[in-house]
Amino acid sequence: MTSLPSPDLFVGSASLLGEKSGAQPDLAACQALVSRFGHQSSAYFNLQSGVRRFGARGLGFLSYRPVKCLGRVFNFVFANPVCEPRMRRWLLRAFLNSVPGRHLFVGVDAEVAADLASLGFHLNEFGTEYSLPLAEFSLAGKAKKQLRHAANLHHRAPVSVLEQPWQDVDGAAVKALSEAWRQHKAVGSRELRLLTRPPVYGDEWGVRKFYAYDGDGRLLGFVFFDPFFEQGQVTGYTANILRQDLERAPTGLLDYIILTAMQVFQQEGVSRLSLGIAPLHGVEAMAGERRLVRHIAQLLYQHGNQFYAFKALSYHKTRFRGEETKWYLATDRSSCFSIAVSALLGTQVLTLPWARA
Repeated sequence: MTSLPSPDLFVGSASLLGEKSGAQPDLAACQALVSRFGHQSSAYFNLQSGVRRFGARGLGFLSYRPVKCLGRVFNFVFANPVCEPRMRRWLLRAFLNSVPGRHLFVGVDAEVAADLASLGFHLNEFGTEYSLPLAEFSLAGKAKKQLRHAANLHHRAPVSVLEQPWQDVDGAAVKALSEAWRQHKAVGSRELRLLTRPPVYGDEWGVRKFYAYDGDGRLLGFVFFDPFFEQGQVTGYTANILRQDLERAPTGLLDYIILTAMQVFQQEGVSRLSLGIAPLHGVEAMAGERRLVRHIAQLLYQHGNQFYAFKALSYHKTRFRGEETKWYLATDRSSCFSIAVSALLGTQVLTLPWARA
């Protein structure tokens, strides 16, 4: 496992920070807590800009974004709380009691979902995370024929992959490629947020960035990997940002970058690579669910791909044949329609001028 330097923690008592006091935990303190307790593959998403954080000094925090929907404010929590497990229910209860508005938890794991159920929330399946234990990963087998083809890309095209700091990269080329890629997507005018983390064009604490070039040194694509942790040690990386030149990149380029990075991580002794969640993929009935929420999720997955590429994203992740883990949606008494709309607004799949709280 790879160690990262831990920033200094807050000093002082465990007084609450957030809405009640008007204070916000500083980024260095939140990084330190993520390095201790950020074991979920999306833990780094808590550090993205433009969100609010609620927590206790030195003990933990959660991140959220208020969204206005149908005359109400929904506090959209998009990952597990970052804290010691025995403190989690206390932190959740403090958040619910201190932050006014309705509350929506999306993309939490089974343990957090169980805590929320004990606090009166309804649970539904939200999607499937795909992850790979690196020590055991192999390209053998009929099911991985496409990946083997991608792994041999350098035999068919003059492609090289480099992990580089920002100072060694042509920043203008990276931004131009990213913008061109985004314009071909359903939500091309904006970056998605919360359940992913928008790209940062620069060096970031703990983030690994791999770039692919053709034989003339022109940028073809890149993948940014966010770390996740256990007690100060990096245990894995999440492939968060994947982008390529849609006109010049050879087929299989993004898979080739991921496979190259996986080899580096394997050599470093990193335990796991996460491909992230495929939202709404494989949503099934579960005990105590809100049936209409499930039906809306299934309807969006089947017919909402003009808003977001649900099916294409899940197909790409399934080709790695990774381990599958269900993530959950936890809702209060709010209407099913307002829950669906606030989730789409919070992630910026939809945007409306009055939607920001």
